[in-house]
Amino acid sequence: MDNASFLFNNDTTTSNVGAITQHFSNDQKQNFPPLVSTYNDKIRPILDAVDKLRGLNVTQHGIPLPTIVVVGDQSSGKSSVLESLAGISLPRGQGICSRVPLVMRLQHHPGPVPEFRLEFQKKSVMIMEESRISEAINSATVEIAGNSKGISNVPLTLVVKKNGVPDLTMIDLPGITRVPVHDQPENIYEQISGIIRLF
Repeated sequence: MDNASFLFNNDTTTSNVGAITQHFSNDQKQNFPPLVSTYNDKIRPILDAVDKLRGLNVTQHGIPLPTIVVVGDQSSGKSSVLESLAGISLPRGQGICSRVPLVMRLQHHPGPVPEFRLEFQKKSVMIMEESRISEAINSATVEIAGNSKGISNVPLTLVVKKNGVPDLTMIDLPGITRVPVHDQPENIYEQISGIIRLF
């Protein structure tokens, strides 16, 4: 998996079950295997609650939440890992690509048409075509962190509702770089380290 790594905080609980997230009647639930039915009844509401709390920025007030964070050196393959899980394309290029934390909320969607939404700074942008996801992320990144190579700890949230994706929330952080490039600040390494500790 290249040099990218998954970091789990002490409160992290994970599930590898990819299940339909609709609400079903008691009669319909009887048609599901016990594990899937338990997931729909107990685990999915917890994941939804955690996502709502994360949206309220409770972690900035010292309240820890279960989190999967993808951390690694710059250009080490972190985005490739996320692309394979989400089945979408993320921004690529030379140097530092992820300049802000990208919160990816993957939700299994049984419908034939996937849904994509980008949330940042109290804005919500619907992405009508899957091929426009990278462009939308780049535009939002520039709006948050500027046109230079600087970084920001203000997150973007990409909601992906797509058939076959696992029900997971993951955070892709800026790649670790130790030597400033172009017009990056001299303390870029300390800034990235601070973002990693924040999440």
